[in-house]
Amino acid sequence: MGLPEDEQRELDDIEQRLAEDDPEFAAKLVKTPSPHHRLPPHVLRLIGLLLIYAVGLVVVVTGVSLSSIVLITLGAAVAAFGPVTIVVRAWRTRGNDESSV
Repeated sequence: MGLPEDEQRELDDIEQRLAEDDPEFAAKLVKTPSPHHRLPPHVLRLIGLLLIYAVGLVVVVTGVSLSSIVLITLGAAVAAFGPVTIVVRAWRTRGNDESSV
């Protein structure tokens, strides 16, 4: 879905003025892809999965050190169900992508 014509025209004007004012900076912007385009979605999902799992384990360890059954339970739930949620969501998304092809 593209931008409306008037917004696209304004964006083109801004890009042109930037290229005229600071050509070096404009060249860097053109060459540098945005961070979310550098990593494929499955890598981002894996990073998210590992981060959620690590947070869950940290909460469990904190709960053990404080002798808090609530923190231990919460951490175990996050460590168990967080990654499962990401995997199921990725699996469903993959299924939708294959059916649309």
